[in-house]
Amino acid sequence: MNLQRGFTLLETLVVLMLMGLLLTLVSSAMVAGNRAVEGAQRHSESLDETRAAHRFLQQTLSRTLPLSAGNDEQTRMTSFEGEPTRVVFYAPLPSSVGGGLYRQQIERHDDRLQVSLSRLDGDRLEPWGQPQRLLGGVQSVAFRYRGRSPLGEPTEWLDHWPWPSRLPRAVRVTLTLDAGRVWVTQQVALRLDLSGGAGS
Repeated sequence: MNLQRGFTLLETLVVLMLMGLLLTLVSSAMVAGNRAVEGAQRHSESLDETRAAHRFLQQTLSRTLPLSAGNDEQTRMTSFEGEPTRVVFYAPLPSSVGGGLYRQQIERHDDRLQVSLSRLDGDRLEPWGQPQRLLGGVQSVAFRYRGRSPLGEPTEWLDHWPWPSRLPRAVRVTLTLDAGRVWVTQQVALRLDLSGGAGS
């Protein structure tokens, strides 16, 4: 005689508990996997932004030109202003972002590194657009300058460039970033060796 034996209530509860535990483990693994993917994506985006800022500074600072221009107040804007946390210079923008000659001011504002632009129209400056973010999460910025004095003597690295009518030979950019990110100290050589004077 065949007797069919069913599951007892206890066995059913044990199976349900095991299935619930398995589903919990699977869902936890999926959540952890998603978080890891999102973290990797954020890290990749952060690296891309850092590389883009590094590349922009390299391209634009290396093209600094010995120019000056006037504004609406008839004030002549000097060729180069090098301060510890701000640098102002004339250079063309890379063609990838529109090209043209601009007076560019790079500085830290809040927690970001940004560039402000004034377009050079003839010998006059015209305001152009809003400040553009180059890099976020910037805790500090330091610019240093090296070139030649008016007597032609080479200088050490200076926190402040004292000769606004002259161009330095090189600019060093050091940033401190948040979230454990690293900025490789950047040393940009000006392509034009005009440290002997912008007007020469």
